[in-house]
Amino acid sequence: MASPLKAAHVWLFDTNPKAGVAVMYGTLNAIGDTLAQTFFSSSPFDPARTLRFWLFGVGIAPLALLWNAYLERNYPLRPTSSVPHPEEPVPLESIQIHSSSSTHSRLSSLQTNGVGLDDKASKLAHHRRKSSVGVQAVEAMPRSPLLGGQEAVGAKEDAVPSVDKVVLARRVGVDQIIMAPISFIVFLVAMGLMEFKSPSQIWLKIQRAFFAILWTNYKVWPFIQVVMFLYVPLKYRVPLSGCINVLWTVYLSWETAVKTK
Repeated sequence: MASPLKAAHVWLFDTNPKAGVAVMYGTLNAIGDTLAQTFFSSSPFDPARTLRFWLFGVGIAPLALLWNAYLERNYPLRPTSSVPHPEEPVPLESIQIHSSSSTHSRLSSLQTNGVGLDDKASKLAHHRRKSSVGVQAVEAMPRSPLLGGQEAVGAKEDAVPSVDKVVLARRVGVDQIIMAPISFIVFLVAMGLMEFKSPSQIWLKIQRAFFAILWTNYKVWPFIQVVMFLYVPLKYRVPLSGCINVLWTVYLSWETAVKTK
């Protein structure tokens, strides 16, 4: 019988990855807001605020999954080989069989006609010997990956391409220059709407908090993203960032509360 942790892992990452990550991300957001209210606020605990953080985390997690998949697809850190590798090896034996059957057919035709049999038969026999020797020489050669050779394939697997640092810098740059500002605006607008703020109040909230949040983000998240992109598999990236995001949510909760007073 599978352990509860293993069953939770299968449900979270294999059976229902989008729903599982959404619930996990929202829960971590709620934990971050709870910590912020407990240790960094003199006001009474506001469960509605924690609920708003949970809802935002649930809603933003699927978008984070799509964004990370986009970065992985369009900014591959390791170059892939352009040489095709067919699934089935080339059947060399069929070449020899085909050559032999063709020679026998021609010999039979000459014997039937009875025209210049000795001379032409000797030439065809000589041609057959050369074809057979050529095929045997090809079979004796080390087989390449295109022919399904195991030695070459093994050597290729051992040679892991190194990370393209230029592509890594581009991926982090796109993430931080494009997605980071958008995500913070979405956060401030979503929280304002859930607080039933007017458009003018939401705009004032963005003016007061946006640049402070973005500036603090640039001090922390680019370095975290480098480590994530290099060492964390794609399906674990959003959940792990959610764990790190607990501390970030503490800051966001405190910052938005201070800037909107």
